[in-house]
Amino acid sequence: MTLRKHYAILFPLMVAIALSIAACSQTVVGPTPGSSSLTPLQVLQKSADAMKQLKSSHIDLQSNTSLQTTDTATPSTGPGTPTPSNITINITGTGDEALPNQEQLTLNVGQAAKVAEIVQNDKIYVQNPQGQWFVLNKSDFQGSVSNPFSGVTLDQNSLLGLVQHTKITDHGTETLNGQSLRHITANLDQVALRQLLTDNPQLQGALGQQNLDAVMNNLKSFQSSVDVWIDETQFYVHRTELKLNLVANTSLSKGAAPSTATTNLDTIIDLSKFNQPVTITPPTNATPTNNPGAIFGFGRP
Repeated sequence: MTLRKHYAILFPLMVAIALSIAACSQTVVGPTPGSSSLTPLQVLQKSADAMKQLKSSHIDLQSNTSLQTTDTATPSTGPGTPTPSNITINITGTGDEALPNQEQLTLNVGQAAKVAEIVQNDKIYVQNPQGQWFVLNKSDFQGSVSNPFSGVTLDQNSLLGLVQHTKITDHGTETLNGQSLRHITANLDQVALRQLLTDNPQLQGALGQQNLDAVMNNLKSFQSSVDVWIDETQFYVHRTELKLNLVANTSLSKGAAPSTATTNLDTIIDLSKFNQPVTITPPTNATPTNNPGAIFGFGRP
């Protein structure tokens, strides 16, 4: 995956939404923007062209993931008594990208852990919470369940196949961080969601290690949406937000006690400082490895 796929949900989503309107004649829901003469399709097409030419930008992100599982029977509580388990992971981060193949990103995971990532061509440098740097190939790190950067990036090409499964909502012009931006939403159906997770193993890893087919086939409910905020002067994407809410039956083995798992993911990516100079320097003391799990003390991934 090239770093151009590290637009984090940015350029890919604009292209996917634009194609969904053009190729599938999707109905656009929402008010006509008061001061804009451009249709959502025109905005997205212009923005896709502008983002292709982007040289660099500053990145700020926040990602919140929660997993709640409930077993209806355990030996200690007796049959029929729900036993909930809750896991919440909150991530904030900041960094810079110099396209097409350089990026630096620092993440704060929860209240204590701080990790960093630098991308240079086909190499990824990772700093663990203890401050030690490691270097490995992209192919060894991306898709690993021990990757704390999971869910932060998406494969831009994978979203192009989702164009028949989106509903577009045009919210018109909104003020965000003091700027007037066009807000457009794409809602994904189950076919699109399955494809999104299949094509993005990092995102799939953020939702758990269960078999994807088993989870998708046992969904009780789900909601999935992507929002973009675009300026109508330079047509850069200033914010992208991905939301997933899944409720699945996880008692997949015969005779297992009924259980459910609820997963919520909300990731927001803000871009700023477009095309300003960026210097990204990898560490010189990084330890080579091909085991992402060892970086964070998890053993083999």
